[in-house]
Amino acid sequence: MSPHISPMNDWKNSALLLVGHGSSKTPNARTAASRLAERIAELDLFAEVKACFWKEEPFVSLDLVTSPEVFVVPYFSGVGIFTTKLIPQRLGLTGPITEIDGRTIYYSAPVGTHPEIPCLLCRRAHELCRQQGLKATETTLLMIAHGSSKPGGSSGTPEKVADRLRLDAGFAEVQVAYIEQEPFVHDWPKLVKTRHVLAAPLLVSEGMHASQDLPPLFGLTTPEGGPSEIDGHLAWLMGGIGRDPEVAKIILDLITATRYGESAALPCQHNFVDAG
Repeated sequence: MSPHISPMNDWKNSALLLVGHGSSKTPNARTAASRLAERIAELDLFAEVKACFWKEEPFVSLDLVTSPEVFVVPYFSGVGIFTTKLIPQRLGLTGPITEIDGRTIYYSAPVGTHPEIPCLLCRRAHELCRQQGLKATETTLLMIAHGSSKPGGSSGTPEKVADRLRLDAGFAEVQVAYIEQEPFVHDWPKLVKTRHVLAAPLLVSEGMHASQDLPPLFGLTTPEGGPSEIDGHLAWLMGGIGRDPEVAKIILDLITATRYGESAALPCQHNFVDAG
């Protein structure tokens, strides 16, 4: 944990507002964010902890909390139009720190951009290798990101995570596929060379993509499971990163970094060694 995250941090008069995408069609899209907010509230660090959403109630609003200091954390997997434009506009934010009606609002980077995310993905993938008796050096780690259907797409965060893992994560290859841009995830069998494939969604929520769109592409009916035989590959689908309890620490680190005007600094706690 970052050296700034300690009991000495005084958030007792502060509120945490966790902002997720949500969905008007998929009931479980809010599950991960709501559970995470409950988990952080149980730590008794803040005066208030609320989860709110863009697409469903409770909708994104500073009126959900009354504390004089509010930390807003986008529960998104990367930087995009929601985190850079829509959410700040909705809340009336002008930057990382904004004064509004006598209150100080801190706006952090999205959860998925934290430097610990590659380490978290790697730990989970290596653990699955151990459970299934696979050698990471003979296995592909296929990262699945949302992307964007708009011209130019949106690949900054996923590619940075993949580049980090390619350095020394110990997998035969690390590939990235997208839900809404090329290379599309439905073409994943053409993107990987190894027989064994671990599909790791770089998604923080458990919405329609994780619960409905991805499983059939890997021969499954649930958001997590395997192995399934697909076009000569033996594939496992991992759950989204949002369900990992380590995400709570990541959020606290983002809050601390925003308050002190620093980069998030939670150290990676993984050796990146082969599990086979």
